[in-house]
Amino acid sequence: MRSLALALSVATVGALLFACSSCSSSSSSKGFTDLEGGPGGGFGVGSDGGSGGGGIPGVQVDKTDPCDTGLAVDGDTTSFAKAIGICKTAAKDGYGLVSAQYSKAYGSANPPVNGQWGLLPKFGDVIKPREGGSFAALSSGFAREYDDLGGGTTQFWKGTPLYSGSNAAGAVPMGYPKAAQGCDQDGKVNDMIDVRLTLTAPPDAGGFQFDFNFYSSEWPNFVCSNYNDAFIAYLGSNSVKDNISFDSNNNPVAVNNNFLNRCTPDTGVGCSSQKGAGSPIGAPAVCMGGEAELQGTGFGPKATTGCTLKQLATVGGATGWLTTQAPVDPGETFTIDFMIFDAGDEALDSTVLIDNFQWLGGNVATGTTRPK
Repeated sequence: MRSLALALSVATVGALLFACSSCSSSSSSKGFTDLEGGPGGGFGVGSDGGSGGGGIPGVQVDKTDPCDTGLAVDGDTTSFAKAIGICKTAAKDGYGLVSAQYSKAYGSANPPVNGQWGLLPKFGDVIKPREGGSFAALSSGFAREYDDLGGGTTQFWKGTPLYSGSNAAGAVPMGYPKAAQGCDQDGKVNDMIDVRLTLTAPPDAGGFQFDFNFYSSEWPNFVCSNYNDAFIAYLGSNSVKDNISFDSNNNPVAVNNNFLNRCTPDTGVGCSSQKGAGSPIGAPAVCMGGEAELQGTGFGPKATTGCTLKQLATVGGATGWLTTQAPVDPGETFTIDFMIFDAGDEALDSTVLIDNFQWLGGNVATGTTRPK
């Protein structure tokens, strides 16, 4: 568990502001500089910071009926694919799912801890599937509402029993974890789960898209700190070999992201950034998306401005639903790895929901945007 400083001198606060210039409220175009919700945005702002080609221009091909009703919460990888909207298989239909695997690290065949994935009909009081009756959840803790396999209300800030010698260190693609612009990032990965899907595209497809919703209890205290958990969607195709989910400043999906605006308004962010602090170092977050989508999830919604463990029991924020698209060649067989992990230590978990996978025709550009 991280040690949290409870007080900081005025001189040290000034030093932190200088060290983490992205936490200021200036209007610079560098990442995470406009905390009041203008261009750039970030840390719970109103701006949505979309990336890529300015929307979702592709037209859905291969429309099929949902196939995700009645799935077990701890279903296998075939059920995971069904939960996110992949119903056809390459063996039977000539395209679709070829194979799938849960693992505890990128490139590993070792399984993750049971409970790090979940096939859920809802998440909290507001969030429902984008298609069909279920979506998939992945977590550096337990992929359930609250952090409890038994359906209890244990808070995410308390950590989970996942951290151990066998699960402490995970492997990620080269270049990750990746720090957001102007922020620190610890390179150690813990409590990771990776779901690798191998897919064959339809003969008339030019790409694909999926929806995701990222939640983290790192917000607001650990914004711009070493401890920023992340979600990566790593595509291995003829066209792209990299993460495809990022904001307009190429920042990975973490608390340091232009999209994270489902949170508690007027909350100071970053009280534990850099080497620790006892008071926020960023301007109050706008949180244009508000708190409603956090209700019943275990993340938030009553954020605080302090850094004690008691105050950390009530923090959390989310991006809300986002859509990522990327190109593939018609008929191509490729991989997509969905990964989430704790960074720096095992405490304060994060969860991502994934749903509404679709094949797209036409000329598809890589990017992420807010769905309409």
